[in-house]
Amino acid sequence: MKIFVILILTVAAILIGCTLFAQDAEIRKAMEKAARQAYKDMLRDTDKNNDGKISKTEFYTLWKDQKVAEKKYLAWDTDKDGFITEEEYVKVILDLEKKKK
Repeated sequence: MKIFVILILTVAAILIGCTLFAQDAEIRKAMEKAARQAYKDMLRDTDKNNDGKISKTEFYTLWKDQKVAEKKYLAWDTDKDGFITEEEYVKVILDLEKKKK
């Protein structure tokens, strides 16, 4: 009887864990979708040369305070190539959300 109860509790814990993992995956997917849309919106407003990425100069036009712009830009341009790509933007957003937990 004890083994049966332990087995039931173990299965319940696994199912709860799977459910939470699935919810996390759904939340992550929704956040990624929202981040991609936010990048596209920002790109539409700032990408003056239509190259599909945001240069340092283009990014700085979003900010009145250039010190804030510099700090943000350094955080978003993760590969330090002088551009913020969609993949960099999405990765930073998802990493920030992960740190909140």
